[in-house]
Amino acid sequence: MHKEQSLGARPSDAAPIGAASRDRETSAARSGELPTTTRLWNRNFALLWQGQLVSSFGKQAFSLAALLWLKEATGSGSVMGLVMMAATLPPVLLGPVAGVLVDRWDRRKIIAYTDLAGGLFVLAAAVLFFLLPEATGLLIGAVFAVTLATGLLDTFSQPSIGASVPDLVPKERLEAANGLNMAGIQLAVFGSQGASGLLFSLLGAPLLILWNAATYLYAGVSELFIRIPRQAVRDAERETKLAALHPFHRFRLELVEGFSYLRGHRGLWTVILVFALLNFFISPVLVVLPFFATDFLGLGPAWYGYLMAAFGLGSLLGFLGAGFFPTRGKARELVVNGALLVQALLMFVSLFWKAPAAELAAFLLIGLSGGVLNVNVISLVQAGTPPEFRGRIQALMTTVCAGAMPLGMALSGFLFDLSGKNVSLMFGASAVLTLLTTLGALGVKDYRAFLATEPPAAAEAAPDATLAGAPTAP
Repeated sequence: MHKEQSLGARPSDAAPIGAASRDRETSAARSGELPTTTRLWNRNFALLWQGQLVSSFGKQAFSLAALLWLKEATGSGSVMGLVMMAATLPPVLLGPVAGVLVDRWDRRKIIAYTDLAGGLFVLAAAVLFFLLPEATGLLIGAVFAVTLATGLLDTFSQPSIGASVPDLVPKERLEAANGLNMAGIQLAVFGSQGASGLLFSLLGAPLLILWNAATYLYAGVSELFIRIPRQAVRDAERETKLAALHPFHRFRLELVEGFSYLRGHRGLWTVILVFALLNFFISPVLVVLPFFATDFLGLGPAWYGYLMAAFGLGSLLGFLGAGFFPTRGKARELVVNGALLVQALLMFVSLFWKAPAAELAAFLLIGLSGGVLNVNVISLVQAGTPPEFRGRIQALMTTVCAGAMPLGMALSGFLFDLSGKNVSLMFGASAVLTLLTTLGALGVKDYRAFLATEPPAAAEAAPDATLAGAPTAP
């Protein structure tokens, strides 16, 4: 999502245009405008990565502990559904608003302070679980409130992280950085899913929630030591005009400016639209998968877990593979579209080749394709968007793509019941729609060009038309 200026560039990447230029660049690097490292695994990226890994373990543990406790305490699927919705709703509803603030505020502070605030919210819930274990109604309210609050905090922290990564690593290692970040989250999912059930039985919900609070607080404290290079002021006159505006008018202007930037880059918004549609069309597979394992394949409930594990392992391998063996230009276009076609094909294969080993292999490869897609697309969007727009574009992507999946899942469940629980129909429809979306996107020249573009040429200068005639502060 970034543009002609890459803050991840090394001084050595610049053209040798004289000693004065080199001196200015060295001074800028020392002042914090440019990173001085040429290594992927540098101090700042390592602090960010380990903080996200630790807090992800805590988040997953809290989610699983809360759901297990709610099941025991209420036995209500409706309550559990509302809590799960509370976690996903804030990024969908407030993403564009958060993006404006992410682009305006200090991203390091957003990342660290949201984890610290999350730790305090979860700690308060842990105290209630220890002191008032019989107050079931109050504890349900606490779980709901903490889930909603941490979802709201993630609405700000996740775009901040995505917008900051290109500033912390060399531009040629951006895919590797994103691959490591996604692999860390996947490891947290694996570890928490594997251990939380046992730990819940051994320790109970209060201790697991307390552990989650500790991981949040540790991550937040460690992230305070990250140093994200400052963005050079590209247009002092523009900044002066913005500063003169009433805060509401400035916010509205910057929000519209983000949409205007996206509208002016057809390749970028086509990519976002394609992946929102893919999230929507893959939803039937996620909804129907338990029925696919038990009824369609006749393999028993345990195989739902095995298929999910195969998918997760494939995703992990895809993240790491795409990160450490990056593709650029035309090769990236071929890899992204090839992975989409492979996913659609494998969904068809899984319907007809019912051998357990074949199903595991199919879901492993589906996960691997998804991992490759995510690393390539996210890295390209980061590299093709100017730094001052990264937060807004990241947040808009989250709103559109994340919002498509729960909507698709709700509709898929309804259609699945109407179809008489026809697993083949749902899988087949998902595969066909995925295939049609991919083929339709291939017909858009700007989409193909965007996938094949080498950063920093992937984005042009940000449009500045919105400043003309903007209202001034009273």
